[in-house]
Amino acid sequence: MIEIDDEKEAIMGIIYACMSADNNVSTQEYDEMVHLLSRKQLYANTDLRVIFNKIKTLHQSIGYNSFKLIELAAEKVSENLRLTVYANAMEIFLLDKTFHANEKQLADYLQKALHIDNKWAKKIQEVSTIKSMG
Repeated sequence: MIEIDDEKEAIMGIIYACMSADNNVSTQEYDEMVHLLSRKQLYANTDLRVIFNKIKTLHQSIGYNSFKLIELAAEKVSENLRLTVYANAMEIFLLDKTFHANEKQLADYLQKALHIDNKWAKKIQEVSTIKSMG
């Protein structure tokens, strides 16, 4: 089975899981993921397509189960990046300006997997919602 080998793959795995929460990865979601990740120093000089294709194949191999993908990835995210990853996930969820029920379930699961307390999760969700209105 394909495994998540490092933090780069883990973060993209989480973002990908959130993008595919509705069983469809739109061009807008893909472009936003590339924009989010390419700004991070962690991804300097990295071919995002290679990681994306690996994560996409992994997701397929686990039956397109976004919860499982998050489970596999979350443990590889360092503590100092967890809030940022959660905030990035909220941006992806809110691209269409609506926080759908299945996205809320996945967000709750992600919050637990990344060990983010309710206070921080609520703040991040509120700020992300405000940002998505603009």
